[in-house]
Amino acid sequence: MLQSLSIKNVALITNLNIEFGEGFNVLLGETGAGKSIIFDALNFVLGAKADKTLIRFGENEMRVDAVFTNLSPHTRENLSQLGYEDDEIGLSRTLNSEGRSVVRINGAPVVLSVLKEVGLCLVDSYSQHESVELLKTKNHLSMIDKFGGDNLSNLKFEVKETFSKLNEIIKKIDKLGGDNFERERKLSLLEYQINEIEEANLKLGEEEDLKDKINFYQSAEKINEAISTCEGLLSEGINSCITQIQQSTSALSGLGEFDDIEDCRKRLESSRYEIEDVCDTLYKIKSSTDFDEREFEKLDRRRDQIRSIIKKYGGTIENSLEFLSQAKEEYAEIIDSEAILVKLEKEKFLIENKFIKLCEALSLERKKVAEDIKNKLLKELYELGMKSSKFDVEFKRLDKPSLNGFDYVEFVFSANKGQDVKALSKTASGGELSRFMLAFKNIFASIGGAQTLIFDEIDSGISGETGNIVGLKLNNIKKNAQVICITHLPQVASYGDDFFFVSKKENENTTSTELKYLNNNEIIYNLARMVVGDNVSETALKQAEEMRLKAGKCIN
Repeated sequence: MLQSLSIKNVALITNLNIEFGEGFNVLLGETGAGKSIIFDALNFVLGAKADKTLIRFGENEMRVDAVFTNLSPHTRENLSQLGYEDDEIGLSRTLNSEGRSVVRINGAPVVLSVLKEVGLCLVDSYSQHESVELLKTKNHLSMIDKFGGDNLSNLKFEVKETFSKLNEIIKKIDKLGGDNFERERKLSLLEYQINEIEEANLKLGEEEDLKDKINFYQSAEKINEAISTCEGLLSEGINSCITQIQQSTSALSGLGEFDDIEDCRKRLESSRYEIEDVCDTLYKIKSSTDFDEREFEKLDRRRDQIRSIIKKYGGTIENSLEFLSQAKEEYAEIIDSEAILVKLEKEKFLIENKFIKLCEALSLERKKVAEDIKNKLLKELYELGMKSSKFDVEFKRLDKPSLNGFDYVEFVFSANKGQDVKALSKTASGGELSRFMLAFKNIFASIGGAQTLIFDEIDSGISGETGNIVGLKLNNIKKNAQVICITHLPQVASYGDDFFFVSKKENENTTSTELKYLNNNEIIYNLARMVVGDNVSETALKQAEEMRLKAGKCIN
């Protein structure tokens, strides 16, 4: 339940702290005093669209905090799915004049979408202009399922289980190549891929070898020129390096008795041999660099072939060979899987039939539940003074069933005689929609939902005994959820448990909204004012007491 709401700098509200009761809370006050602003602030902290115009004039930021306690098992279960296991939930949201909003849940910053999901678990807002759940067609099927009881729940479980088994079989069939057409297509593709890779005759390391050879051929002229220059300097002519080393060695050969000179001679001799070996190697390299255009084109074509293959099958020769191995295995599995496929296809046929029958049974059960909801809802609406109302649950069959069966469901409604039923969001006025939601919530009160329900001027367009019925139904809802209601009808208000009076206070410069918690005598006085206006008489006070007494008797 909503334990407390703190509002700062929202429209006419400067600073307001409200402690709500766990039962039926009533907000009273003149039109324009700021009652709806309190609901606007609550919707803001629950994730509604931020509106900078709500920031109090002259202030740079507004802030709303809400604390929810005594969470029901149903609410705790829903919140746990969002990652919140606490017994208490604190929401906080600010908005500054630049449009920047900061959101926190239990002190931790979160994104707005998370706040909205948490808000849906905590509060249903039934104002004249909005509903969080009921107007959304996507929720209608789940509402019927919630109302359906164990029989429908068991059918849903069977449908879900059978759907999962069917998908598993389909996956196995797909893995083995699918149906005959699909198998032939898959075999043909695999055969083409296997042949293409095998014909390429890929070898590990071949791409690098080709790269080196092609680079060598492309550099042949440059290599020849460099080696020829080296040959001229090292071994050709009387001034070559080798000739001059030989001459130097001869000049030193007669001085062997001197150790240092002999050592130098030997080193020169050794270097001559090393240079001669280098010359031989360069000669061989030069001999092999004769450019062969046909060989070069052959290497280039081979490189292009390898690049084409690896581009299609993994980016490297290693990956392409791995792809080849896997393709051969898959091809063999499909060829060898004929018997398995026959068995799986038979199993698929049986499970498909079972699934369709279960979906049909589920749909039939849902239609029975929908008829029950329809009858109960029309009875509630009749009691609420909407005697010409029409309500129905339209079923459409989806082309592709899912784990929820093949039903598409939408609630349609008409409040007036001669008016066709339409989607809820398109047909009812604000007051009519509020009473519709009240009737709907009474029917669904026992199956769980948000723990706090907001009703903004639900008494619009009604009076007299219908007001008593509205009050009684709101009082009935409090058995399962907290109710917070704005009303101008004393018959509705008389059923309340906790009363708050909202008023405007003006001074020379500003106007602000104030709130007061009413005691029993103040409740009676304000109920009397709602009956006769500001001139409250003893008769009016007695009438107010009688309304409270009547409400008390009805409750008992």
